[in-house]
Amino acid sequence: MNKTQIIKSLIPGALLSYEKYNILPSLTIAQAILETGWLQYIKGNNIFGIKWTNGCGYEVQELSTHEWINGVKTPMMCKFRKYDSLADSILDHGKLLSFTRYKSVITSKDYKEACQNVYNSGYCTDSEYPKKLISIIEQNKLYIYDAPRSEIAKNTTSKDIKHLQQCLNLMKIRATNNTTLFIDGFIGPLTVSAIKKLQDILNLSMYGIFGPEILSAVESIMERPLCSLKSNGYKTAIRYIQWRTGSSIDGIYGNETARLVKAYQQNNKLVADGIVGKNTWDRLLS
Repeated sequence: MNKTQIIKSLIPGALLSYEKYNILPSLTIAQAILETGWLQYIKGNNIFGIKWTNGCGYEVQELSTHEWINGVKTPMMCKFRKYDSLADSILDHGKLLSFTRYKSVITSKDYKEACQNVYNSGYCTDSEYPKKLISIIEQNKLYIYDAPRSEIAKNTTSKDIKHLQQCLNLMKIRATNNTTLFIDGFIGPLTVSAIKKLQDILNLSMYGIFGPEILSAVESIMERPLCSLKSNGYKTAIRYIQWRTGSSIDGIYGNETARLVKAYQQNNKLVADGIVGKNTWDRLLS
């Protein structure tokens, strides 16, 4: 896997850990990358180098490692936990950081503070650990997954959230793990990832935040306006159509969009007239 694929493989687990333990996804992903050299070095599915302790509930494996002692990198043999899967390792990492010892990590205001606090709390003995984590986060823009949970759903109700989740499913806007959303009225990390994807498509601000702007945009699409070369408005709906048909996304219904709409219609056994009317909308949102 390349770096993009590695990050993508870690995102679902990191978001679940965020939802369950409130550990910033950027920290989880960066630690996984740093601890394993971009997943090159993993023994027993232990991504984070978590040590084995009596009663931890996991099998033990003894591995050679290095610890920094009085500023000197010292080789030694240590006991580490062995997991059934990488997903188990990610969740156990979140559970570990939820302990009182790491309280400052959970309450950190941003990824920089979290990286420093995870070191201060004794997670690692390498004094350069925070800088290395921050570098990985910033070089790969992992901070985009850290939407403040208290800010995610301003002035919205559970009914609003359920409606949004239903619409995102109909629009084929999938969560980061490429699955449909649960209609539960809760703004968790997976719903946030789908919101971010739609905001990218529609070029909306308030990244990852669910508020009136995203609701209005979704409604303008669900109204299924007639769109064609003669359309002067409906930019939001046109951007969505362009995304679904593989056209360049600019909100302008030009010749390229008309051509690709015709191709979409032909592939779906619809009248290929290049006009997005009722039947084409029904197919797009089925």
